[in-house]
Amino acid sequence: MSFKYAAAVVALAFGFTACDKNENETAPALRTSIDAATLTSSSKYTESFKDASGQSTVDLGTAAVRLDMFSELNTYMAKVAVAAPATPSTLDAATLRNYYSNTGAPFSAAALNSSGVQLRTATAASFPTTNAEAVRTYIDNNLAALAVASQSVNNTATPGNAGRLGRYLVDGKGVEVNQVIQKALIGALLLDQIDNVLLTDQALNANNSKTVEGKPYTELEHNWDMAYGYMTTNAIMVTDINVTPRERFLAGYLNEKNGPASPGVYMAFLKGRAAIVNNDKATLKAQADLIRTELEKTIALSAVSYLNNWKSLPDLPAKAHALGEGLGFIYSLRFCTKYGADAAFSDGLLNGLLSGSQGAWSLTNAQADVAINAIKSKFSIQ
Repeated sequence: MSFKYAAAVVALAFGFTACDKNENETAPALRTSIDAATLTSSSKYTESFKDASGQSTVDLGTAAVRLDMFSELNTYMAKVAVAAPATPSTLDAATLRNYYSNTGAPFSAAALNSSGVQLRTATAASFPTTNAEAVRTYIDNNLAALAVASQSVNNTATPGNAGRLGRYLVDGKGVEVNQVIQKALIGALLLDQIDNVLLTDQALNANNSKTVEGKPYTELEHNWDMAYGYMTTNAIMVTDINVTPRERFLAGYLNEKNGPASPGVYMAFLKGRAAIVNNDKATLKAQADLIRTELEKTIALSAVSYLNNWKSLPDLPAKAHALGEGLGFIYSLRFCTKYGADAAFSDGLLNGLLSGSQGAWSLTNAQADVAINAIKSKFSIQ
């Protein structure tokens, strides 16, 4: 597979013309229709959609590559945590940058290094250029801050001084930076690609009357498959938090924080893909709306959950860990466009939480409650 070509196909999601839309509306079906009622939660997404020759038309493309890259970056960042029998490590700023921009061959899999794909350029891809670069710079700066904080990984953290709180590394403001980065990328990379690039009304008007040259799929089929690939690379998306291994990142938090919606989201991916085969635009849009709504709600529920944990947990290390996760999810709220959240909303909450002279060290329950209530109101959650 050509990763560069697949990326170019996805980029077309923003460039479909009115002519394409009309063509989709009038063109005969390319595939034999699928009875969506035959699809169940045990149906394998990657094997349920085939062409007349029996070849799968599903290709998760560069989404699967980026999900694996994200996992390796996350594994490297986690080296600052204390987990017996391992001991914490300092992190190299250049290595962190290399993981994010795919330079210097940092990945253990040679195919990732040579893919021509990176995390950085896909971050905040739906934003205008200047705004997108601001998000990427935010990640860059946090990666650099994490490397600096890691130099104090064997010290005990105190207000103004980076170090460990229990098994967690925090910076001088008491923030667990690696958690902020991970949760911010869940929104800026995974959610943004799914909700604001691949499943928008504009993207759902991609060409579906002919296959991409040399490929078994249409542009619309591939866009939908890429959205699934940013959730999971599994043939069936795991929806049970008690199953090992658990899903990664956004799909994992969908299961954990928005559990009742998890099977519904997986079925929406299956039904939406069948709707593409059947040229059923109304069903396609309904399934896309369900996916987008539930994934954004997952971000909001996660933010509220971790702020509540910060308030209720008894010991300082556990509180710091919960807060770092909460801050990252609050940053990700800016990508929740179905609910009308934006950067101003997200930044306002972050500034309110860290407005004290000592950052997280001086955070109060009252400050946390302001953020919790604002998120609940915006997303209509209890």
